[in-house]
Amino acid sequence: MQESPSGTDVPAYEALALFARLLETSVNRTLHREFGITWEEFAVLSLIHRSPHQFLHMTEAATALGFSRSRVTRAVTRQEIHGRVLRSACPRDARATHATVTGQGVALLDEADDTYRAAVRQSLTEFSIGVEHTDVLVRLLEPLCDLRSRPQSQLSCARSRRTTAVNSSTSQA
Repeated sequence: MQESPSGTDVPAYEALALFARLLETSVNRTLHREFGITWEEFAVLSLIHRSPHQFLHMTEAATALGFSRSRVTRAVTRQEIHGRVLRSACPRDARATHATVTGQGVALLDEADDTYRAAVRQSLTEFSIGVEHTDVLVRLLEPLCDLRSRPQSQLSCARSRRTTAVNSSTSQA
């Protein structure tokens, strides 16, 4: 990879990394104070809830968020303890684990969403980033965000989960 002609690639990276850390710290503080949840837990819950089949492989969540698998596992474990997430074995791959947000998790997401959005806006204001700069930042980062934020649950897993759910409800009747 070539260095940018102006030599701004490393300073740009460092500024972006600092901005991301400061934003995460600020939002994290608010979410933790108001709801006892970290930003990463909120991000994992939100991603799983928005997934097409309402569940994700843990590795899919890690990839989509740019987290390590252990970071996602820790976040899911903490939320599982509070009854906000359920884990289940993948019917197609014995090595994989699915995570599903429970009703309690959805309620937390609904309750925390406005606070989360307000915390982000407040942080951007504190960083003196106006709407015009935010729009530019979003346009620049959108390709990366689009690439990472659309996890695709394995269709075969979704079919298998539906079949398993139908079979278990039929056998209980």
